[in-house]
This record gives sequence, structure tokens and C-alpha cells, in this order.
Amino acid sequence: MGIVSAILSLPVSIILVRWLMKCKWPAFEKGDVKRLLIAGILSAVVASVGTIVFMLLQAVIVIGPDTLGSLFSVSDEQSALEIIGQFSVEREFSFWRIFLNTLLTVGFVEELCRYLFLNLSTKNRRYAQTWMDWVICGGIVGTGFTIAEDLLYSSGGIVLTIFRSLMPFHFTFGAIMGYFIGKVKVTGERKYYAAAILIPVLLHTLFDSSIMAVPEKDAFIILALLMCLVMIGVSVFMIVKIRRWSKNGALDIAVEYYGEQEYYDEQEAYDETE
Repeated sequence: MGIVSAILSLPVSIILVRWLMKCKWPAFEKGDVKRLLIAGILSAVVASVGTIVFMLLQAVIVIGPDTLGSLFSVSDEQSALEIIGQFSVEREFSFWRIFLNTLLTVGFVEELCRYLFLNLSTKNRRYAQTWMDWVICGGIVGTGFTIAEDLLYSSGGIVLTIFRSLMPFHFTFGAIMGYFIGKVKVTGERKYYAAAILIPVLLHTLFDSSIMAVPEKDAFIILALLMCLVMIGVSVFMIVKIRRWSKNGALDIAVEYYGEQEYYDEQEAYDETE
């Protein structure tokens, strides 16, 4: 299913990256976009490892280290199921249990990894100087994350797979994160660092936990649909804002931070290559 998801999402990812490149002034130099995409891919790989670690810790807490060790020592699936069955208890459905579990194993881990790799990939780089630069860089890192996650993601039905593949939500999380990181760089107010992590974490957790709650209780399909609409709306809003910022504000911002003559020299050189 992961291969199917990757094939479906690749055209969307290519379109997004090419569009973001056009929004960037001055333009990216050779290798810059590749660096950001690799950062996104690596953040997804590290996040998947972090998620596995959290899940193992949960298993240790629930069934104990001795029983967990015996699970790895059995040679057949039936024996493993019997061991797990000894510790399976019927628990009353709780959305907040799913929310908390998703917050720790998905939302926080993935967004923290994205945050770290976005900062590493833009540290002391000339292509990340203005808040608009960080919005674009965040969107590209988020797109790289999507590419890797679609290859790693192998569960869920075909409808969910198609929806996840065509909806660029990691681009949205990355662009929001980049916006607030850019605000820190421009204003010097470090309070925006918290928003850069917490807002994507909250949106990510609400979206994923609403979908995970549906198999537990059919009534939560309404919440899942609502969150899908919210995420589509936020994604469209970010695309529209980036387009507007690029057209109306990028020129003044770039001139302010790069210097007027240097900016226009770079723009002229870029136009000659087109």
C-alpha cells in the first residue's frame, strides 16, 4: 500500500515544490531544494524510529519487559497471539486515550523531528533570510516528509490511502512551522518558537486521532470528516496566503533584507536564465 500511496502523491509533491520554487525571491541556487527535500525525508525516517520506540515503551509498561521478551522469542504467530491475549483487557472507549496516544507517538514525534531538520537545513543558509523564505523552506521540508511517509505508510484502506496521498497536509504543517520560525528570525521574539511546534502538533494530533477513533466508534466519523474539511481549509488558506505574500510582499521584504541593488542584480540574473 505504501508504494501505491507514493505513486499517487508524487505528482502532487512535484507540483507543490515547483510552485514553491517560483514563489522564492531571490531564487534557490542549485542543490538548495534537494537539501530541503532530503531534510524532510530524513525527518520522516527519524520520526518513524521515534514512533516505534514510543510504542515499545508503551508495550513494556502494559505487559512488562519479561512478557515483551517472550514475544520476540516465540517462533509462530499463534503463540504470540496467545501471549498478547493473556494481557488483553476490555477497555471502555475513550477518545482522549486515543488523542493522548496519538499526541505522543505521532503528533509530537513527527513535528519535533520536522522542526529539528528544518532548522538544520536552513542554519546559516543564504536562502533562508526572511520569514517568507522560511515559509517556503518549511513547505518543501514538509513535502519531503510526505514522500518518505508515503513509502513507509502501509496500513489503512484504499480510500484513506488515496486521501492521504492527494492531500498535502505535511506541506501545510511545514509551512505553518516555517512561518513562525521566520517570525522569530525577523522579530527576535523567541515566543514564536513555541507556536512553530505546538500549532502543527495540535492540528496533526486532532486530525490523526479523529481518524483513528472511527474504527472504535462509528459516531466519530463525523469528527473525522470535520477534521478533514478543516485540514483542507487550512491547506488552501496557506497556499492562497503564500501566493499573495509572494506577489505583494516578497519584493519589499527581500529588498529590505538583501539590499536593493543586490536583490535586483540577482533578479536580473535569474530572469536571464529563464
